Amino acid sequence: MKFDKGIAKKYRKSVEDAFDTILEHGTDLQKHIANHIVKSKMLVRVGPVSEIKASGVTGLIDPAATNEKIAEERIGLREALGEVYIAIAEETIDTGGQRGCEGTFVHEGRHAYDFARTIESFSNSDVNPLSLFDPTLYELELEAHKISGDYMLCINKPEYIDEGLGLMILGRNDNVSPCFVSDEGIHKRLCDSYGLTPDGNQGPRASEMLGLHLK
Repeated sequence: MKFDKGIAKKYRKSVEDAFDTILEHGTDLQKHIANHIVKSKMLVRVGPVSEIKASGVTGLIDPAATNEKIAEERIGLREALGEVYIAIAEETIDTGGQRGCEGTFVHEGRHAYDFARTIESFSNSDVNPLSLFDPTLYELELEAHKISGDYMLCINKPEYIDEGLGLMILGRNDNVSPCFVSDEGIHKRLCDSYGLTPDGNQGPRASEMLGLHLK
């Protein structure tokens, strides 16, 4: 993992601390993804929300260069992560603290991981076309929301649980019952906030969002 130039020390430390916490307290899958990211050359950017337009966003550093690599070579997962950036808004850290930073990198980290899997599969599509990985936006967001819910339950602190309930990522049958990742709540959130449905509009595929081309 590498940082863009000019990032203030407090933001850099917040990101580093977030990954340390995920690696220490996350689920096996969260640790797996975080470990790949930390050991890769994935780029971390930090900027005002007015520029990023979200609490966090994931994309390609240089789509043209990535497509050139896909056309000319085989790209492994960790190398593919080096084609990806995650940008987090300064306000996410300023307002949400470590909870906001951790949550963003769990959610966006899943996107980065899935984008890297897409890049890897595209680079191998000429020899292994049946293994092509190119999820829809609905599928990407479903997995990112689920892993976020799993993380909230894993940390199990009131502020994490309250956020999960507020976002409909977590559910609870009553005030004394344990919380759970709510498939129903996530589906409703994806429908209401993103206009996505599993049986209707699933949105563009990852390759369309990233501008990737097959060999």
